[in-house]
Parts: sequence; C-alpha cells; structure tokens
Amino acid sequence: MDEPFQLEVACLPPHCPVTLRSTLCSEGNDLWESFSHYVSDERGRVNVSKDDSLGGSYIGCEPMGLLWSLRLAVGGRQNIRLRKKNMQTPLVVDISLFDGHTIDNFNTQTALAMTTMERWYMAPGVRRIEVRENGVVGTLFIPPGPGPFPALLDVWGLAGFMEHRAALLASRGYACLALAYINHPELQLGSGMGISYFQESWKLLQSVPQVSADRLGLLGSCFGAAIFILMASELPDISPQCLVAINSPSGFFKPGEGKYLEKMKRLLPEPKLDANGHLMTKDAILAVGIDLERSLQAGGIQCPALLIVGEDDQCVPSIESAQRLEAQMRAVGKGHLVTKFSYPEAGHLIEPPYHPVMRSSAFNLPGQTVTMLWGGVGKSHAAAQEDSWRRILEFLDKHL
Repeated sequence: MDEPFQLEVACLPPHCPVTLRSTLCSEGNDLWESFSHYVSDERGRVNVSKDDSLGGSYIGCEPMGLLWSLRLAVGGRQNIRLRKKNMQTPLVVDISLFDGHTIDNFNTQTALAMTTMERWYMAPGVRRIEVRENGVVGTLFIPPGPGPFPALLDVWGLAGFMEHRAALLASRGYACLALAYINHPELQLGSGMGISYFQESWKLLQSVPQVSADRLGLLGSCFGAAIFILMASELPDISPQCLVAINSPSGFFKPGEGKYLEKMKRLLPEPKLDANGHLMTKDAILAVGIDLERSLQAGGIQCPALLIVGEDDQCVPSIESAQRLEAQMRAVGKGHLVTKFSYPEAGHLIEPPYHPVMRSSAFNLPGQTVTMLWGGVGKSHAAAQEDSWRRILEFLDKHL
C-alpha cells in the first residue's frame, strides 16, 4: 500500500483527450471514485507519473493522485473514513480509460481499457495473531522469518482500533502490536483504558519470542501519541528506544485513568462549527488554555522522539503541543533528542501514503455522532502523508 505504481496508456491517437477513473468498493460496500483528465502526446501515450492532469479530482503531475483523491461516490453514504479491517485481503482498485474529458455518468459509457490493482497492507509471509492476554486486546503482526525483530506498540486516537498501519510496519520488518484501548467491545472499559493497561501491553510485547526485547519503540497518533509521550516521560519501567508522535495534543491533555471522551467533553467549552456545520475542536482546546496540572510534562523522555505535525490540524493543537514538548526538552538539555517535521496544509489524519485524504468525517462522541473537521488540503496533505512515512521509516531504521 505504501509503494507507488506507474500507470501508462498506449495506442491512443496523438493529442487525444481522455479520462482516467479509479474506483474502489470498500468492505462496507461503499463506492469510492476519482477521475482525471489527460491528453495523449504525439506518440499517443499518457504517462501518469510524468504528465499533468488538466482537470478532475486533481490538477498537475500527481503519480498517485488516482488513489489519494478517492472520494465517496455521490448518492452513497458520506462522511465516513476508508477503513480496511481485514488485513488478509487487499484493497482492489479498478482503473478505467474513457474517451474525452468526462466528469460524470461513467456507468453509461464504455471504457476503452481497464486494469485492476491489488493494494496490500500485509506482505507475503507476515503473520497476524489476535491478542487476548492479561486483559490486553489487540493484534500482533510479525514479519516473515525467525526473528528476533525490532518491535513497536501502535496506537491511534479516540476514533478506535485500526490494524492497517501495524500490518504495513510488519511488512517493513517490525513486529507491531496494534493496540485497542477505546470503543472496543472486548475491553472492560470501553470509554478508554488507563495507563496500567499500556504498561501491561508493553510487557506483553517484550515477552513475545520473536521480538528483540531491547529494541522496542512507540508509535502513536493523536491521543495515542499523548499516551505514549506520558509513558516515555513519566513511567520508569517503560524504556523505549524511540518514540514517534503524530499530531499529539500532549501540551494540553495529560492522559489519566481512562474515560477519555467523557473527560474531553466535560473539560471543553462548546466547540465551534465551520460554515458546513463541522465540529472544530482545536479552537475549543486552545480556549481552555494550558493547565499545568492537566498537561503533560515531557522533559523525562530519554529516547529520540520524532514529531509529525499537520499545520492545518483542526482537531487538536498539534503545533502548539509539539512546540511545548520541544521547549520542555530543551529546558532539560535534551533538545537534541527531538526531531520535528511540520507540514503546511496537512490536517489531523496523517495516514500512510496514498490513503484518501479526508478533510472531515463522522465521529462518535458520547451520546451523539458529529462531523469532525480534521483539516488538510488535497495534494498538500497527500504529499505530507508520503513524506512523513518516509521520515518515520528512516527514523525507525536508525533507532531500532
């Protein structure tokens, strides 16, 4: 899924306008689609890796634009994220070629040509093991071979449990435990597990025979990143070799003993809505301000830390949190341990490469479902996903 592909069209008339359309049917039976307009060269060829799209879902030279610009089709469900739940099957993407510059009614036209691609998160030989041990709920992915492998705990934000990043990291040589901690039917506390749960998860990962126990790291997004910053900074029995934090709110919230959604809702004033009625929680968090009793003190971190920041994050104050963490580390002489990459026009949902860019989507709060504004602008966010993933892999390779 994180590898680019090359797409070429041949045997067209010279200077012929054509439309390329990609479609994907999700596991929830939702249709995602994207299209782009091209003109063949004097040899009757189109090379998506080199040629500019003249219109459609994106403009300009975007070799992977037909993937990252996928949107939910008109007439179907809206405001939902593309989530791959079964890692043992691929995402299947169909790409079709149409005559002329078309913008709709594709199903009434006959395609000139078509190809199908399979996009996998799990490489051949990766093992997927469901974990239900000592109260820990998650999925462990182990690379091919006997090991021992460097390993990671992988946690997302308050939207819940996801496996795809862990599967992809295992495909890159890391044993990875994707950890559930909120909104999961098998957890004792569905509204969010406390810090002791993550300590137990750490011990469990260390005990896996195929894992090199002295080469463990932490990788988290949003509230998951804040939890891992707390673990690395304040828990003496947790000694990661490195830490990756993607759009963390750690400067404004200190994870406690669970019930995270309820606590956030109680602490925040009435969040603002944008012109489309989408919830903007970042400004509400900033309005509360920094409460030193409630915010995280990161100066205790002893390992290299990589911070990934989307400057258009409309969900949490990730820029301010990263700046605060940097200042705390500098104040105790550890500024050299922090590396930060900050991306203009990138939003909150920084996924692995080529994942569809979602500026907003539905989100479940206690007692209600809202449309959350995540932020992110088209190709800028897509470029951030591609670059940050490369930076993350380089960082993990260096420190694990």
